[in-house]
Amino acid sequence: MHSGQRVAEPKLGVRVNGYFLQRMKTKWGSCNHEAGHIRLNTELVKKPKDLLEYVVVHEMAHLIEPTHSERFLALLERHYPTWREARMELNELPL
Repeated sequence: MHSGQRVAEPKLGVRVNGYFLQRMKTKWGSCNHEAGHIRLNTELVKKPKDLLEYVVVHEMAHLIEPTHSERFLALLERHYPTWREARMELNELPL
């Protein structure tokens, strides 16, 4: 997680005030864009590193754009061009 964190924060121009690990039953990550907090599913540690990086970048993009709008998708395209493949791979894995 640390390499994705160091690369994505300056690249996206966001500041993450806190990372939290939590067991989640229905999703891989979430963010509180007002507080600048990102919550990651503890199960991500068992997944390939690139998928963890995708979730981190996805949640960081939500710090800029809270919804899955066109602007959000453009941020993903710019900062994680293979996001569609990563999302598909992640969604095929058990939570």
